[in-house]
Amino acid sequence: MPTTKTIVCLANSFRPGGSCVAGIEYNNGVFGDWVRPVSNRGDQAINVDEKTYADGTQLALLDVVEITFDAHHPEQHQTENWVISAGVRWKKVGQLSPAQAQDAVAPSNRALWGPAGSTYNGRKDELKAIFANAATSSLILIQPESATVEVIHNPFSGEDHLWVSFIWAGVSHKIKLTDPVQFQRFNTGAGASHTLEYPILCVSLAKVWEKRGTASKLVAGLIV
Repeated sequence: MPTTKTIVCLANSFRPGGSCVAGIEYNNGVFGDWVRPVSNRGDQAINVDEKTYADGTQLALLDVVEITFDAHHPEQHQTENWVISAGVRWKKVGQLSPAQAQDAVAPSNRALWGPAGSTYNGRKDELKAIFANAATSSLILIQPESATVEVIHNPFSGEDHLWVSFIWAGVSHKIKLTDPVQFQRFNTGAGASHTLEYPILCVSLAKVWEKRGTASKLVAGLIV
């Protein structure tokens, strides 16, 4: 039977085929479990129409939104996945402030999964498949004391990528930013950097990429 959940949107990021949306259940001012809406298509991405409200506006971070789902569909470490009901319009019922979202931030000693390795530009930003598949969650909301957003040119793809550096649970991280709104805001040219104080980051552990045998950590939502 279809079920309707009310969530606070905390991630609305790039994903092959569309967007990756995620949030935390929110009822009567109380935060609950993580939910990642996915489609029933092969790529599971959420398309533009699916995250467009009846008035023509689109889903944004910190929106409080009602979404109807057909079924819970956990996959390996992505235990939060729920399949949306096709054709049922999402309904915005409110919006939180960044201060209100702080109540959902994880304790500062909670690690971002692990043990983690590092990519060419990143730092502690990926897990080998054996460790990713052993994880029981794939989403976390954190608030480091500071973070730096760097614009780094990738000579292999010819594109500029944005990376977020921060310290969490005593570990230094550098993780790719996939939030399209903040990507546009901070993409001010290769070599640029932007320092943020007490940003709120929604970090997602992506599916295992079979070609590399690793799962990437991504900053899928950035609230400043």
